[in-house]
Amino acid sequence: MGRTVSDEKVQLVPGIEGPRWIDTFPLGTQSRAGGVVTVMMRIRYDEGERRYVCAELTARHTSEDEGFVTSETLRNLPVADLVAINVFRLRQVGEMAELPNPGDVEPWGFTPPPDLAKEGPTDRTLRWVAHLYRYGLAISPRPAKYVEDTLKLPHGTTARWIRMARQKGYLGPSEGPGRAAG
Repeated sequence: MGRTVSDEKVQLVPGIEGPRWIDTFPLGTQSRAGGVVTVMMRIRYDEGERRYVCAELTARHTSEDEGFVTSETLRNLPVADLVAINVFRLRQVGEMAELPNPGDVEPWGFTPPPDLAKEGPTDRTLRWVAHLYRYGLAISPRPAKYVEDTLKLPHGTTARWIRMARQKGYLGPSEGPGRAAG
């Protein structure tokens, strides 16, 4: 069984759409009980969470003669990272797309204007920070890191600008430690 994606699309943020769900390629991971465990996932976009989540995970030992699936094997699966890797691949293969922007709406799509970070924390920049954060939240367990990498900002500056975007109302309040909010 190979990877398949939904024909139904969802808008992740203004200007970017992706499939509603993804069935992943099988991924092999070593089991301490012996042999390889194959993992497959159904990843879907959750409207309430505004992100891609693991909706189903199947783990199967590849050998009928030796080994088995253990709770340790399951605990060691980096589910959030596997979701992020599979969602990241969508853009690489053209299954996540930037929509046309006939009205030159800003922020829009994947790519902020060149030299945006040099403007400093202007309203325009903070709207882009919020947009990039929301997109990062949809595709990754680390949305602030996505903003940092996209705008090529130092970590401290990124954190401050995200806080400023929240204060200006461009981004919702944080939902506590380890819980991002868009």
